[in-house]
Amino acid sequence: MAYKIRFYLEIIKMKPIKLLCLILAMMFIVAGCKKEEPEPPQQEQTKVKAEEKATQPLADKAPSAPDSKAAPSFTLQDLNGKQVSLSDFKGKVVILDFWATWCPPCVKEIPHFVELYEQYKDQEFTIVGISLDRQGVSVVKPFVQKYQVNYPILMTDSQVDKAYGGIASIPTTFIIDSAGNIRHKYIGYRDKAVFETDIKALLAEAAK
Repeated sequence: MAYKIRFYLEIIKMKPIKLLCLILAMMFIVAGCKKEEPEPPQQEQTKVKAEEKATQPLADKAPSAPDSKAAPSFTLQDLNGKQVSLSDFKGKVVILDFWATWCPPCVKEIPHFVELYEQYKDQEFTIVGISLDRQGVSVVKPFVQKYQVNYPILMTDSQVDKAYGGIASIPTTFIIDSAGNIRHKYIGYRDKAVFETDIKALLAEAAK
């Protein structure tokens, strides 16, 4: 309790400009990145790791719940130039994540996805990341190696963005059930527990 009191006192003592910066940083993590935001040079991507330590979001926004709309099909190239289609994962629960290496909230979710994939990959489940990086494979491949991403990463062709309703902010994440229907859509950062709850529910539903 004393710690909390000291914390709030420190916030009260902060200069207006510092307090404003803190509030804006917290709002940025919750809301996500604008897709059209200019990408920083590759050397600036090292700043992302520090930004991962940013304050946790104040609260998760409620997910939208489409009326079981069929997930649009697509065929995209992975980081090695191989053609990968959504139909390759037919019968599986899929987390489809639109993201970019320069987006701090996107990067913050990556370790969670790595853990979830490792935990549920043997249970008719997969994660597919679609990178929106305009600089292409040259920046995505080193990122994937650095963060030890263990699930498929594909490169956008810009058409898939439109097929999924237009991706205005990232991360934008779709939860697709084993029948190929979109069950949830999340815009902005979400905690691991949110995705794990969806995974468990849809795997249990598919097992009936």
